[in-house]
Amino acid sequence: MPMIDLYLSESVLDAEDRQVLADRIARLVREAEGYGDSRLAASLSWVYLHPMPDTAITKSGAVPARPLWRIEVASPTGSLAPDAKPALAERLARACLAAEGTPWDPTDARRVWVLYRDVAVGDWVAGTTVAKAEAIRDAVARERAAA
Repeated sequence: MPMIDLYLSESVLDAEDRQVLADRIARLVREAEGYGDSRLAASLSWVYLHPMPDTAITKSGAVPARPLWRIEVASPTGSLAPDAKPALAERLARACLAAEGTPWDPTDARRVWVLYRDVAVGDWVAGTTVAKAEAIRDAVARERAAA
């Protein structure tokens, strides 16, 4: 059940391609969390797109020659295992590079930064409901059992 913020230069992708990438990123995060194709988990996975003017993203005070990407993934503590984060970051980098039309290259992957934020129990509240990773996992398990 991630909340994802995707920051990118507005010239990199058109609005439709940004939506496709947002969906791909949300799917990758849900897979890493173990939720797979759960419809419930998908309904709780939100992506906030932040297309920015090219001049709003700088590197050493100048507009970079190649696009820079920033992805922030926030989820309740325990949703994403610490050892899953490096592999997920690589999959996210692959998705961003593919979306911009760049073949996979570990050097180019350094243009994609992924920041993880584990939100403590009690600090993730939807309306008046405190979100807990174990409760979400239980709900997804019930959904799968009913299918």
